[in-house]
Amino acid sequence: MVENPRRATAILGGLVVMIVLVAFVQNLKPIEQEASLSGSKMAKAWMRASIQRYQQAWLVSGEPNILMMDGFKLKMTNDGLVSPFTSDGELDCDYWLAVHYPQRKIMASELLKIRGVVKSNNYMCDYTYANGYKVVVISSGNQLKLSVENSAE
Repeated sequence: MVENPRRATAILGGLVVMIVLVAFVQNLKPIEQEASLSGSKMAKAWMRASIQRYQQAWLVSGEPNILMMDGFKLKMTNDGLVSPFTSDGELDCDYWLAVHYPQRKIMASELLKIRGVVKSNNYMCDYTYANGYKVVVISSGNQLKLSVENSAE
């Protein structure tokens, strides 16, 4: 028999609450991962919409080499894409992101790393976020391909 039933009830109640909390936290992880993936896909969609908006403005403006828009003096390619290259010919992925995704964060996830690579006439910029996802931009010919990848895989 229990000598102090109140104390035993409190301990048992605390144990039940702990079990419920652990189960709740375990169930939140997949939801958090899905939210991070959705946020990354929304960032990709925002970037794609921005690319199309600048391309349409370039067409409407008569296909100029320089397009003044949104406070930027944008050097445009022959295909109507914003050039990510500096006047020295260096790839500037940070500039590309500032133009096409100025908020930089994906939900509450901070941008951790920007990496740019030039191969032949193509370039790649990848943006790695604290949520474990990265947005990859690859120029291929006269088009840009955007993808979302899990950088932990």
